[in-house]
Amino acid sequence: MTKILILEDSPPLQSFLKTLLQASGYELSICDKGLDGFARLSEQSYDLVLLDLGLLDMDGQDWLIEFRQWSALPVLVLSARDGEVEKVTALDNGANDYITKPFSANELLARIRVLLRTQSQPSVAFTCGNIKIDPQKHIVTTSGNEIKLTKKEYAILLLLFQNKDKVLTHNAILSHIWGAQYINRPEYVRVHVAQLRQKLEANPASPKYILTEPAVGYRLVD
Repeated sequence: MTKILILEDSPPLQSFLKTLLQASGYELSICDKGLDGFARLSEQSYDLVLLDLGLLDMDGQDWLIEFRQWSALPVLVLSARDGEVEKVTALDNGANDYITKPFSANELLARIRVLLRTQSQPSVAFTCGNIKIDPQKHIVTTSGNEIKLTKKEYAILLLLFQNKDKVLTHNAILSHIWGAQYINRPEYVRVHVAQLRQKLEANPASPKYILTEPAVGYRLVD
């Protein structure tokens, strides 16, 4: 069954979406806080996210920016903010589509179907030895067994896969994953890479795939 995560803080709209989407055969999880949404995404796999920009604990635009650091899962924004700048910003931040409230049930269902059709197309997965990462489904496996990673661990691994055989400096990783304000803090990267090795390497003390370039950074190799 197709699983949709809904991030919406309005109880009436939550009720409407639950009734509509369950009747259409979708399995749902509903949160009114962005951090709760991240927690749900780390616990199980979803096929689509419906995102309200006005969450209880954070702005939806900020949620999008952080989410796109580690996942390519489709996001459909549902928002009462109908200004062109707001829409363009959401799309630039990683939204796949944007629908303005109020919207009809038929329009919402049609847009969901379009995004799910795109999602159902074969995704490009990266492999390195017995490690495989599927950016579209946000799944990492070793020898076919799914491995649970934190958001930062996943983001670092995806960046390494996207630059396989290339040395990534500590500051390049910090800037991409944490932001430019975190450069010159290599200990952040070292801790997360050590955790990745514990989860992915047969012998973390003598890694086969995630190699250290002394005083420089890291490199992913087959």
